[in-house]
Amino acid sequence: MQQTTNLKKVLGLTDVMGIAIGQIIGAGVMSLTGIGIQMTGSGITPAFILSSIITLLTMFPIAILGSTLPTTGGMYQYTSRLLSPKIGIFWLLLFIFIQITLSLYALSFAQYLEGLFPSIPIRTAAFVLLTLLFIVNLVGVKSASIVGNLMVITLIIALSCFIIFGMPHVNFNVFTPASMLPDGFTGFFTAVGLVSFATGGAQVVAELGGEMKNPKRDIPIVIIGATIFVGLLYAFIASIAVGVLPIPEVSGRPLTSVAKEVLPTPIFIFFMVGGAMFALATTLNSTFTWVTKSLLIAIQDGYLPKALGNVNKRFGTPHWLLFIFYIIGALPIIFGMSLNVVAQLGTGISLIVFAFPAIAVTQLPKKYPKAYQQSPFNIPYPILLIIAVIAVIVLIYQSYLLISDLKLIYIIGTVTYIALSALIAHFSNRKLNLKINSITFNTAKQSKETIKY
Repeated sequence: MQQTTNLKKVLGLTDVMGIAIGQIIGAGVMSLTGIGIQMTGSGITPAFILSSIITLLTMFPIAILGSTLPTTGGMYQYTSRLLSPKIGIFWLLLFIFIQITLSLYALSFAQYLEGLFPSIPIRTAAFVLLTLLFIVNLVGVKSASIVGNLMVITLIIALSCFIIFGMPHVNFNVFTPASMLPDGFTGFFTAVGLVSFATGGAQVVAELGGEMKNPKRDIPIVIIGATIFVGLLYAFIASIAVGVLPIPEVSGRPLTSVAKEVLPTPIFIFFMVGGAMFALATTLNSTFTWVTKSLLIAIQDGYLPKALGNVNKRFGTPHWLLFIFYIIGALPIIFGMSLNVVAQLGTGISLIVFAFPAIAVTQLPKKYPKAYQQSPFNIPYPILLIIAVIAVIVLIYQSYLLISDLKLIYIIGTVTYIALSALIAHFSNRKLNLKINSITFNTAKQSKETIKY
């Protein structure tokens, strides 16, 4: 138990809220808004609102699990304990793969930086940012959350400047049925599926239960609150993006052209740095904060070498695991993989990963009945089942939309990796009596019920 008991419980509500907001506001709003306009015109504004509602629906099972049995590495524990250890291994292998998106955030940041300073080499800048945030998280999760919160505050100020300066320029006549649904409801719902990638991310706080002061309360508050807040923020940004310049001029393009139109030069530079680049840096920083937690639990389970999970006694951080993910993020940068390739490989499996906890929640009342009875989300089982089924269907459909856009070679590579992961999980012979390492409090006496397989 050393790997997780050495983790320091230092994260309060504001810390975790900052991590969640930093995780959500990333590459999506900067790059996907223009593509969404291309699909549905001025319907991009309600598309962001609807996608936030759908995102809440797909994350609600994780909120239920997190508030009932808060723990470190929640999504792995919920999958391996409530479904089976082999399914947990399968989930973990897919989870490790999608972390190549660490390089996506670093490379995207460097591209925006190059827009301001054309002589800066993209890959060098990306590597420096990745290394800097790796060191920040190595020093400790509290320092990482402080840096992350400062960046999130700057980011929100920058996006607010875009909204404040942009709203007076919006031509609200573009919000008519004809311009909102140029390709009908098909184009609109395709855009909703696309921008749902931008509104997700708050569910990662379920990985941090072991380092939170009051996870039973804070996990659902953060998941719901951060998603609603960012969804509304995106809706305002989308309204400006589509309502200032003619739609053909912003269709398929980033926010920079609109920002140049509505912002004075100093504020435009601040928006590019504090908005676009910090959006990417905060996502990268918050990913380093939570990404090691599931592997810590897998090490406790005996599936990975124990030494990998050593937690630094001074800083309370798992330095070897952080280094592994740092290498995973650095390799695409070092070997010159394009941004598109990294994005295609990373997002092709990501939504499948989040479908597993949605399935696992259906087993919660059966395998942890006492804990579920005390849960703040103790809803009737038929309703719980309906929520889980809808969440899984939406996540699989969105994953299909992403994977179907891959080139054939990437589809083959993705399917091959999934198949190999399934084989490794299937032939794992380790027999364990696993239980969720739930966090208990004096105010809530909650039994730790062992599940045998």
